[in-house]
Amino acid sequence: MKQFTLARAGTSIRLGQELGRGGEGAVFAVENHGDRVAKIYSVPPDARKIQKLFAMSEAATPALLRIASWPLDLLTDGKGAVRGFTMPRLVARRDIHELYSPKSRSEAFPDADFRFLVHVGANIARAFAEVHQQGHVVGDVNHGNLLVGRDGTVMLIDCDSFQVRSGTQVFTCDVGVPLFTAPELQGQAFRGLVRTANHDRFGLAVLLFHLLYMGRHPFAGRFSGPGEMPIDKAIAEYRFAYGPDRAATGMERPPGTIPLETMGAAIAQMFGHAFGRSGSNGERLDAKAWIDALETLKSSLRACSAASWHHYPGELPACPWCAVENQTAVRLFGQRIVAQGPTGTIDLATIWNAIAAVPDPGPDPALPSERPWRRPPGVEMLSKSLKIVRMVLSLGIAFAGLVACSGYRDEGGVWLTLISYALAFGVWPRVSVEKRAEAGRAWSAAKAEWELVLNRWRRGTSRQAFAEKLKSLEQARAELLDLPNERTRRLAKLEAERENRQRQRYLDRFRIDRAKIRGIGSSRTSMLASYGIETADDVDGPRILQIPGFGPMLTTELALWRRQHELNFRFNPKEPVDPGDVIAMNRDLEMRRQSLLATLRQGPDALRRLSQEITAARPRLQPVLEQAWTALKIAEARRDAL
Repeated sequence: MKQFTLARAGTSIRLGQELGRGGEGAVFAVENHGDRVAKIYSVPPDARKIQKLFAMSEAATPALLRIASWPLDLLTDGKGAVRGFTMPRLVARRDIHELYSPKSRSEAFPDADFRFLVHVGANIARAFAEVHQQGHVVGDVNHGNLLVGRDGTVMLIDCDSFQVRSGTQVFTCDVGVPLFTAPELQGQAFRGLVRTANHDRFGLAVLLFHLLYMGRHPFAGRFSGPGEMPIDKAIAEYRFAYGPDRAATGMERPPGTIPLETMGAAIAQMFGHAFGRSGSNGERLDAKAWIDALETLKSSLRACSAASWHHYPGELPACPWCAVENQTAVRLFGQRIVAQGPTGTIDLATIWNAIAAVPDPGPDPALPSERPWRRPPGVEMLSKSLKIVRMVLSLGIAFAGLVACSGYRDEGGVWLTLISYALAFGVWPRVSVEKRAEAGRAWSAAKAEWELVLNRWRRGTSRQAFAEKLKSLEQARAELLDLPNERTRRLAKLEAERENRQRQRYLDRFRIDRAKIRGIGSSRTSMLASYGIETADDVDGPRILQIPGFGPMLTTELALWRRQHELNFRFNPKEPVDPGDVIAMNRDLEMRRQSLLATLRQGPDALRRLSQEITAARPRLQPVLEQAWTALKIAEARRDAL
């Protein structure tokens, strides 16, 4: 293998096997130096590049080497020309997008849960903070220059493209990816452009958003205005698809995604600063602020009661990952997490006997409204009967006067009629408007109090809560006893779906971001991923047509690409059901079994508590209920008597 000389050390090295190749050159192992590798350029670097590499090797501090594959020394050939450089060797690391994409995470990081993602996010922020602390700028931020290990540590790669400061000299970063480029730089030429740490902070925020929001790009969404809205255009126009002003900018986040506020108000506000117009004026928070925010988020995470491998911010009322999985049918975490088996011997009969032994609180007592009501002794009030008698008497006198008038057609008859009308008017019951209104208000208040007390009675004394809890325990017992049958049914289903599942696994090997599909570049690839379409198996015509910017032509291209791979699939009838599917099934059933057992074990105490609460509440609330009903009936009688 070819021999080179270390420029500063003056010693010779020999290259080992080729480890990888890119657009600029190739990376080789270094014989007798297992901790470093050599990058050899296909075209020898120019003088400016050599100056930059030399400055970087001079600036290779231990702190930088912990987070970046930084140039250590230049390599010269036999003629003294610089051909490349050495840098630390990285092992057992994967591209960051393999972690934040749910499908690739299932293979690359099967043990990862959300706590791990937040931990990695904080380490990414630490890497950026260190680069900025040394006066440098990453510049070409993208998910291809960041590797992550199984321990959650991260390393920046392709560091020779960074913007490096050496004294008064600035060696610019002359490349960039639009999907990670700040709005104020969109459309600008990168060659010779001096960037700032504030520009890096936009790219950092995009990386972190991908990580926390399951591989979604923050500017990939549905645009309600005319025309297409590709991601780079949305960035340039500050159309943050998850932001609080998304309605004003005509954007909406894709289906199956979580709201921005899921990670808490502080992190939501930080993303808002990073992606909003104020960020272009230098208001993007620095990497150290992200470290603090993510560490706070990590400390707040709690385990989901339904799926212990789900961890989510403790301030949320429910697990967001369960909702996303139910909506998308994609498992986000827990690919290789084994449910812990129950401890101790389980005697279901004993548990159920304890449940059945809890005393029933008995039927609900009759309500006062269901019994005849009698006026309490000592309570004075007007009689409605007296009011009716006076009304009848008044009408009778008036009628008698009318009859008298018709019998006596002289002056005496007229006077007799007038006198009878006067007597009728005097007998007729009369009540002032104010008094009648006061009685109406008293009745309304008594009715409201009765309804309030009645609701308290039903909540605290009704047997319904006890009956519903007992019914749920009966259902849990029946489901627990049926779990062996459920396992048989699921195994039969897996057996029946063997061909489809083999096809799915085969098609999942072909990722869109690694394919060459006509019309599908990095922006559209990111848009597809933001709608949950990452592999050939995800390609579905009607589903793709719903994605902004994807019409019949692009959909056809994707369908043809999928079809080409599908034609190469061969079903192997001798291949058994995938062990991974069986493990996942057993894990789900075991988690369900433990959940049902926990419910049943808590059943006696829960039922006993309900029974005791109901039994204690009835004598306590009975007088209050009776009093409220009596007050209502008295108010009603007084109102009707007026």
